[in-house]
Amino acid sequence: MKSLGIVGTGQLGWMMILEGRRLNIEFSVIGSDPEAPASRIADKFYFNEQYREFVDNCDMITPEFEHVDRRILEYAEMQGKLAPGKKSLDLKLERHLEKLYLRDIGIPVADFFVAKDAQSALDLSEKFEESIIKTSKGGYDGKGQFHVKHGEKPDLPGDQIYVVEKFIPFDFEASIIAARTKDGHIFFNQPSYNYNENGILLYNYAPSDDYGMREKASRLLAELDYVGVMGIEFFIKDGKSIVNEFAPRVHNSGHHTLSGSNISQFEQHIRCVLDLPMHEPVLLTHSGIINILGLEINEKLTRDILSIPGTLLYNYGKRALPRRKVGHVNVTASSSEQLLNRLLDIKRIIYPVA
Repeated sequence: MKSLGIVGTGQLGWMMILEGRRLNIEFSVIGSDPEAPASRIADKFYFNEQYREFVDNCDMITPEFEHVDRRILEYAEMQGKLAPGKKSLDLKLERHLEKLYLRDIGIPVADFFVAKDAQSALDLSEKFEESIIKTSKGGYDGKGQFHVKHGEKPDLPGDQIYVVEKFIPFDFEASIIAARTKDGHIFFNQPSYNYNENGILLYNYAPSDDYGMREKASRLLAELDYVGVMGIEFFIKDGKSIVNEFAPRVHNSGHHTLSGSNISQFEQHIRCVLDLPMHEPVLLTHSGIINILGLEINEKLTRDILSIPGTLLYNYGKRALPRRKVGHVNVTASSSEQLLNRLLDIKRIIYPVA
């Protein structure tokens, strides 16, 4: 029996375990909370301090999130067991490292500057008519970001490194889920249209047109000698794609593959990391998701969501906190129009005053 160790205990690891059970794989997880979603269903749970035992007892190690205890990643890479490699994960420790790397390898990103402190960030923002100032460390799902127009001086959270990025009045946002095997073969899921509110994905749906996303994703995965699934987010402007950011792991915008594809992003990741045979994912039907943010998923909400045809509810079993992802709804339909109508119906159920 193959054994896979997941660094992190959240819903991404939870779904990876659910999808991997059919392959008779033993799953271990490591983190700080034995009651977290993935911890509850894993075969073994380890606390972070037990990282050597965790790595030694698994065939391969993969993170479900990039901001994890670096000791685990370093030891796993020393043992030749880490996928994807630590370089792709280290680039996500600070936004400016990711932006500089993408620019250095010739992948289009928004014009940006790296600022050493808050005052420098405000000064550099004056070079653009409109900009986004982002803290380089931390920040996720819209946190640590400030939309600034020329002349405005937002109150930034103290001296640290910032990325000051030219605001792009994009037509819409899109993303692609790509998978790369150990021998360098790259496979793509159908891209999706994404709808974000306040910097966090609310819903998305596939298929989207390509807009050059596959070509840019291929270059990035090859440059990193990447193994596993990666989610890459793009701004689409005038039919061209500009990379916003990448996630070296399974990604929220790929959850639609759980219902709409012949193989989910989670199984794709497992196959790549454990060097099992992979094949081209096929979108079988129009599919999308809507996130449930900051709400208790009670019986009434469950019943109302499931009353919409083509729905599949994933309840992560997490305590509801503001803006926290506590679940999502997979939705399928026979056409893009029907899919979007169903997503909007569900949106009205989950967020009746929005």
